Amino acid sequence: MKKSTLLTLVLVLTVILAACSNDKSDDDNGYNEKNAPKNVKTITEQDIFHSDKNGETLSEAEANKAIQKYLDVNSDIIDNKYLIQYKLDKQTGTDTKITDKQAKRLSDLSHNAVKNDVRFEKFVKNNHFPKGYKENLDRIINYFTALNSTIKDADEEIEQLDYQPQNKLNVADVPTKYAGDVNGKQQDKINKFLKDKDIKTDAVDK
Repeated sequence: MKKSTLLTLVLVLTVILAACSNDKSDDDNGYNEKNAPKNVKTITEQDIFHSDKNGETLSEAEANKAIQKYLDVNSDIIDNKYLIQYKLDKQTGTDTKITDKQAKRLSDLSHNAVKNDVRFEKFVKNNHFPKGYKENLDRIINYFTALNSTIKDADEEIEQLDYQPQNKLNVADVPTKYAGDVNGKQQDKINKFLKDKDIKTDAVDK
């Protein structure tokens, strides 16, 4: 009798846990699969890189602070990409259409990612950095511009197809034409530079 009661309690608990798990499927928290972030920050205009500096000679401290800001935004952008892809991959059957909410989120992410890249690239171009920075900054810009291009391409694809079923849509993979800018060799060079300058980020290794 006790065994029967215990088994019943275990089954009930299993059902409750499964239900709780399903209730969280549309939230931005709680994912534990590979590359699915547990917490995601929504990127706004106020978050992306901005600087009024023009024609200035920057100290290492100023340069590092700007790089840190740019990388922090990119870290959040990558988390958003993985979360969006995770949700798209989970959709099946009649749920394969991109919803207006998903399309809006992807579009906003795309626009802010592009702004972040463009503003930082302009900042780098228009100011003078300490010795040894320029080559590494170009490498960092190329790396993240390639990563962020996937959001832009997916955003444009959705607009062209008018929210039709998108089973093959992928906002996380890097296109072949950009593969040379996003690989282990480039990551190692970027990480070495960031470590030398004591700039801490996980954006490169995501």
